[in-house]
Amino acid sequence: MAATPAVNNLNANTKYLSFLPFGGLTNQFISVQNAAFIALKLNRTLILPPIISNSHDRKNTHQRWSRYMGLPRFMQLTGLQVLEWDDVRPMTDAQRQVGLDQGLRSTTIKGPLGPIHTETEEWAAIAENTTCQIIHGYGRPELDINFSARNFLFHFLIRPVFVFAPAPPRKQDKPNAPIVYDNRDSGDVVLVEDILDRYSDYDISPKERAQGKPNLLFLSHTFGVKLAARTGDDWNLIGKNLHFQPKVMEYATLRINQEIQDDKDIEVLPNNDPEEVEITEDERRNPVSEEGTTITDIQAPSTRIPHIAVHLRRDDIWHKCVGAKKGMNNCMIPIERYADAVERARVYASRTLGLHSHLPVVVTTDTQSEEDFQKIKELGWHRLNHSKYQTTEIWGTFGDALVDAAILAHADVLVGSAVSTMSRIAVLRQKGWYDRRSFFPTVEHPKEERRVMMKRRLEDEGEIIVV
Repeated sequence: MAATPAVNNLNANTKYLSFLPFGGLTNQFISVQNAAFIALKLNRTLILPPIISNSHDRKNTHQRWSRYMGLPRFMQLTGLQVLEWDDVRPMTDAQRQVGLDQGLRSTTIKGPLGPIHTETEEWAAIAENTTCQIIHGYGRPELDINFSARNFLFHFLIRPVFVFAPAPPRKQDKPNAPIVYDNRDSGDVVLVEDILDRYSDYDISPKERAQGKPNLLFLSHTFGVKLAARTGDDWNLIGKNLHFQPKVMEYATLRINQEIQDDKDIEVLPNNDPEEVEITEDERRNPVSEEGTTITDIQAPSTRIPHIAVHLRRDDIWHKCVGAKKGMNNCMIPIERYADAVERARVYASRTLGLHSHLPVVVTTDTQSEEDFQKIKELGWHRLNHSKYQTTEIWGTFGDALVDAAILAHADVLVGSAVSTMSRIAVLRQKGWYDRRSFFPTVEHPKEERRVMMKRRLEDEGEIIVV
């Protein structure tokens, strides 16, 4: 049976905002944060794209954010109404298959005005044209949207019709270039304040209204946009209030306990983490994973073992250091320097948090290096092996990475990777949720070394903590 066009469950009298996802999982989270902030300020209901396959995994799949993040709690804390594309544009099995096939079979060719993504005959017949506003230059003929955005559009049978943003209603107070360093063109819309100005009274065209289209402000990009004011409101109003589902946090605690319970001289404390609570109504409505595992079978442990979490980012992180001032030394930092940061974290845990002076260490990492594995073992640390615990089978495709994110946020002390956005978000969660400090390994620079040695001397005297 041939697939038919999908139906949108949207109200013609409601103003909506959505966006194209960008990059890996943490970049997609930042895209959500920025889009939610804009939607809140424009008084629009946010429609969330799902977590989507990206250039890292290329698995051609997606999962709802509500699988891992507590959207009902988020709406209560922020006052922002949130929907998900899986609900507003539900797919039949036939439609879903057409989208997946398009994701697998589409190729990119060079056209006279820029890249063209080929369309399968089946996808072309049922895809819906949707106006998409060019933000940060994405969607201009010479600047293609990225892998994650394309997959989302393919899966949900959406053909974007890119249009340039309307002219600003007033003269811009500040030029874009000094604030956003990576915009490609001086005319690109890259500031949140600029977006709010240009789209404060946005409405669809009369033709679209006559066709029964919803009042949807669809942005081509939100990851790279910035607040000129640099107030931190995007995090304080949005990111900090987007908590993990309690069952994710409970699962993280369960696995941590199993991993370190045989260490010597551990502390065992009551598990009173506010991020782990009784099952929510949202979980009752969605209790089964896409692989069939019942999430409600996960029980919150009654005790927890204080520990340090280390985020050892390897894999393709070196891409971020090509051409950077501090070069590869700031990315592929030796494990010995992480060990040094762990010792400083232990001092902080003992002196400031009143915990055991030799906390066990759990490592979340994407490394595939046997040498790294051996060093982790020699240090007496524990590498969380998701294959051992079948995390993907329980939670789904993106379970390993998002459980890691929960572990980094949940640890008593975090040692992160400075160039990793995943670590930086974890640091914000540690501070925002628990008011805890985080640590990073130092890099190999003479001036940096002298500064660090001085601070360590003061640290040894109990005056400061290196963070």
